[in-house]
Order: sequence, then structure tokens, then C-alpha cells
Amino acid sequence: MCINHKRPRNEQLRSPTNQIHATDDERLKRVKTESPTAVDCVGIEDSQGRDREEVATAAHRDEMVAAILTITSALGLSRETLHLCVGLLDRYLDAQNLEASRIEALSISCLWIAVKFVETPTTIVDKSIKEILQRRRLSSNWKWNEILKFELDILHCLSYRIMAPTILGVLQKRMHVLTEDDNQEHGIDDLLLEQRQLALYFGDLLLLKARANQFSKELLADAIWFVISGNQIADVKPPLLEPVVLLYLAHRDNINPRHPVFKPWFALRCRYGAVLPAPWKVPYDSSCVCRVCENAHDDLAS
Repeated sequence: MCINHKRPRNEQLRSPTNQIHATDDERLKRVKTESPTAVDCVGIEDSQGRDREEVATAAHRDEMVAAILTITSALGLSRETLHLCVGLLDRYLDAQNLEASRIEALSISCLWIAVKFVETPTTIVDKSIKEILQRRRLSSNWKWNEILKFELDILHCLSYRIMAPTILGVLQKRMHVLTEDDNQEHGIDDLLLEQRQLALYFGDLLLLKARANQFSKELLADAIWFVISGNQIADVKPPLLEPVVLLYLAHRDNINPRHPVFKPWFALRCRYGAVLPAPWKVPYDSSCVCRVCENAHDDLAS
């Protein structure tokens, strides 16, 4: 007589399907895996990758040039220092890719090179330029040693050629020719103070636009000369068309309180607001007592 005994519940045979799943579970336990949506993985790796890959753009460059303009104007440094500094910055960025997070350190290093090359030792000491630049590190993400290292990198990258043509240099040369030789070539008999200041204003204004680097310094100076000579934009023809339009658009941005650049470009208006002729006047407060206005008044008095 055959008696079938039931297996206890915990001893019952597993179905083939259950056995396969159990085997797979055991295998998975031996392999350390991380979910792509795990909390400790999301965002961190991606943000680090973005930080590594984010390269300084024209917008980053324009933002830093506006800051350099403010610093040099507030310290009463020469226009030559400003233009040399921006020239070094542009030449380096043209030769090297740079992380956006490091562009401020690069800009300060370019400014420090320009200061030592243009300004006198007395000016550097009396105005405490080095100390003021070092003080900026307290609100930034760089140290002074990084500035000095960048200085060597810049000089090496540019083969120690610090000087290069600038808009300011071309403009000053033309002004000198008109003053000394009464040159009639550009249609100006006597370059008035307002016209000189307007030319210098346009020269500084174009520094704030990376797009201006598409044109030669001579062509940019030609565009400035075209405008200060009293010509109308309707009369402009290539190759002056693009730089003249760029000049008009940059000035329009500078006088528009709602434009994002209006606040960062305040030093440009404080520096030239008292001397610009119509129709190129900019919003300007004659009662302003900021250091930029103070230095601008001293510059005009001299």
C-alpha cells in the first residue's frame, strides 16, 4: 500500500520559473550596481562634467572687460593700460581655451602686466594698485599665486610680445597727425575737444564688444572717424558698414536703462558723460561723486 506523504510547506519544490528568478537574484547580489537615478549620483557627475567642459565665451569675456574698465577708471589708470590689458586678454583667449571659472584670474593677471608695463612705479605705489588687486581675492575664487602663474603663462603663450596694435593707438596717431600737420585727409580742420572725447569714448565702447575683434584696428578707427566726422549711418557703405552699425548698437545699449549691460557699463558713462556732444550724450548725473567721476574731472582739468 502506497502512502503519499505531503511535503512540508517549506520543503515544496520550486517551480522552474521561480528557480530562475532566485538564481538571478543571487547573481545580482554579488554585483555592486548603482542606479542611474540614485540621489547620490544625480546632478553631481553631470555638474562636474559641465564645469570641466564649460569654456569661457564671448559673454564671459565682455563681462570681464566691463569689470576691467570699472577698475581702471576708478583707480585713475591710463587709457593705454586699459587697452593693453584687454588686448592681452583677447590675444590669450584667441590662442588658448580657458575654463569660464578662471577668466577673472586671467583678467586680473592681464591687468597686472599692463599696469607694470605702462604705469610708472610711483603711480603703482601711490595708488596701492597691487594691494587693491590682491584685495579682490577675498570675494573671488583665486589666489595671488594663481595670478603670478597666469602671468608667466600669458607671456609664454604670446612669446613675450606684450605690445600689439590697439584702437586707442590708431586713434591717437590720427589725432596727432591732425594736430601737428593740419591734415585735411579725414575732413576735420580742427579736432575739437568734444570730438576727441567722442573718439575716445567710441574706442572704449568697442572694447566692451568681443564682436569688434572680427575687424582690424584700422577699420574700427575708420568707423569711428566716419561717425565723429558728422556722417550719417544711411551714408555708410562696406567695408565700414558692419563696424559702424556695431558702434551704433553698442551706444544704444549703453543708453538703455533696461538693457542688461546698462549697470555694468556705468563707468563708461561716468567717464565721458560730461563731455560727449549731441546726439551722443549718455545718461549722466553731474552730481555723482564716485571715484570714476572724480578721476574723469581731474583728467579733463589736466
